[in-house]
Amino acid sequence: MKIGISYFGVRNPEWVRKDMKAIKEAGFNCVLHTFAEEDLQYYPQTMKEIIALSNEEGLKVYVNPWGVGRVFGGEAYSELAARNSEMAQVSLEGKPLVAACPNSTFFRSYISEWIEAACKCDIETVFWDEPHFYFEKGKPELHTCGCKVCSEQYREQTGKEIPKVPDDEFKAFKQRSLISFLAFATEQVHKFGKRNSICLLPPWFPAGLENWDEVASLPFVDEIGSDPYWEKGDSLEKVQKMYGETSEKIANLAKKHGKEAQMWIKNYHIEAGTEHFAKEATEIASRAGIKNIFAWSYLGSKYMDYLRSENPELVWKTQIKAFSLAKARNFSV
Repeated sequence: MKIGISYFGVRNPEWVRKDMKAIKEAGFNCVLHTFAEEDLQYYPQTMKEIIALSNEEGLKVYVNPWGVGRVFGGEAYSELAARNSEMAQVSLEGKPLVAACPNSTFFRSYISEWIEAACKCDIETVFWDEPHFYFEKGKPELHTCGCKVCSEQYREQTGKEIPKVPDDEFKAFKQRSLISFLAFATEQVHKFGKRNSICLLPPWFPAGLENWDEVASLPFVDEIGSDPYWEKGDSLEKVQKMYGETSEKIANLAKKHGKEAQMWIKNYHIEAGTEHFAKEATEIASRAGIKNIFAWSYLGSKYMDYLRSENPELVWKTQIKAFSLAKARNFSV
């Protein structure tokens, strides 16, 4: 099995090595390092060193464009759209937003630069984390994207202007746009001899990819996964339902298209008394036949107070035990 954990926020190689040792000793064989805009601009050689020492500790390395362009998931700040307004997504009300547009040639040029830097490191896989158009929970008026590029492409593809109120035809356009972007990005990674993993936002999130089959069919996608994280206050029954349905869907998609299946377990914002939800989610994914399971993030996310679990040490211990049981179950099959 691939058993992994995400890791971010530390750029001191000496300290990172200590944490990689701890991750390895806890039974993990993979680690995901975030690679944000800040890392590309200020830490490219440091990231190369951090990734190299992770390999030295026996961990296979994934990297993701954490928060890059606000097209991907993550708490990292993005300044791309502010630096180049032609790159920005625009709400259907005409408001420029702090996210880059996947259709922008400027953004694709930046992604090519990011891919080259990431793939020059000793990584195994590039992890495309929750690719999506911009959205904010509770603000449906921020439908996107009505930028100049999207407007031109929509007109070429449909013969119409982008509607002020999103309809099915516009949703299909956004799906095509994200598929086009991922086809471009994954091919670039493939040319460097690295693997591609795509993590899809669960269906209840807006602005993500709705047609998962289309994503899984992309030729340079090696791995398909999702992260149906629960919210505070959700019941165990709801967690079981979300992970059961999503794990089955991912497992079937992977089998159909000859890809590797991956699932992510929530290790942040965990309320005290619900630590066992992580164990349950891990078991559900494992029983669905998924042999690539990661958790977000290291030590119950204790070192970022925005994400910190209420009892991060117990979350960490619970996840380690859950992975140990999953490995034992996999070995016995």
